Amino acid sequence: MTLPPEPPRRPTADELERLLLGASRRYTWKQIAEGAGLTVADAQRYWRALGFPDVGDEQAFTVWDMEALRGITDLVRDGVVDEATAVQMVRALGRMTGRLAEWHVETLAEIIEENEAAGVGTGSRLTSAYLVAQKLLPEFERLLIYTWRRKLGASVNRLVAIGRIGDAPLLAAPASVGFADLVSFTRLSRGLSVEALGELVERFEATTNDVIFGTGGRVIKTLGDEVVFTADDPKTAATIGCRLVAEIGEDATLPDIRVGIATGPVVARLGDVFGTPTNLAARLTALAERNSVLVDDATADELADVGDFALRALPPTTVRGLGIVNAFSVTVRREPTA
Repeated sequence: MTLPPEPPRRPTADELERLLLGASRRYTWKQIAEGAGLTVADAQRYWRALGFPDVGDEQAFTVWDMEALRGITDLVRDGVVDEATAVQMVRALGRMTGRLAEWHVETLAEIIEENEAAGVGTGSRLTSAYLVAQKLLPEFERLLIYTWRRKLGASVNRLVAIGRIGDAPLLAAPASVGFADLVSFTRLSRGLSVEALGELVERFEATTNDVIFGTGGRVIKTLGDEVVFTADDPKTAATIGCRLVAEIGEDATLPDIRVGIATGPVVARLGDVFGTPTNLAARLTALAERNSVLVDDATADELADVGDFALRALPPTTVRGLGIVNAFSVTVRREPTA
């Protein structure tokens, strides 16, 4: 990245923080709670839900902290959401943006280190961080809002489609849940440098994201060497699973992969999914051979009428907490159609 011209003097750490927060810290708990029409206890509840630690009685808050609390208070007061739902929404927002912020900081730190090592930096990491933030903040802020609206539209359209199918609750509708993880990742990671391990995880996440989103699924979460995804129907989920095996399992520079898929009603909460299909998919992944896709009988029943896939029944297996499970290996008979 090419940095803009260096400012006349080097910025301080406080100036960098002020740039990022958009204002100076000047308010206490009592002041922002009063400004938002909340008790201190309620203000602290939302603060913790966002994922921030307690800060005591010092002047730790900006005018934007007060505005954010005031906005939440107005939503509850106007009856748009109740207080419990507001806390849930705030908690989900904190989780998602917290991870995004950590990733952005890690990436920007790498850029700054590379620039300094190449002799094209400013000679000061703090100055470089200030200049990068100054250049990127406005664009990423716009991109964040754009992406959220786009994702919101896609999710709403999906719920509308589900609502037309039957009388099942929208947030407990049938779905196919998939788990995919890298084989022997723990052993492999011990022999890698920090940089090589980071590159491996990044390639895994990038590849799985491209395959899952590109095929019509949704990434629920990634846990280093594992990704959890959902799809609206078994065919899409099986297509994703087989393409993950083709993309990752056949790549000599990546570890082998295994995938488990189960279908049934799941409950969606805070961006995650819960229910028997989620647990079963995880168990099937543990049972799967390397570079293979295992599905449960509900998924297999739906795929039986799809000519794109070949199914092979495995001997029934007793799984702890789930009893006897009938698993099926799935392979592509021909390239699945969209």
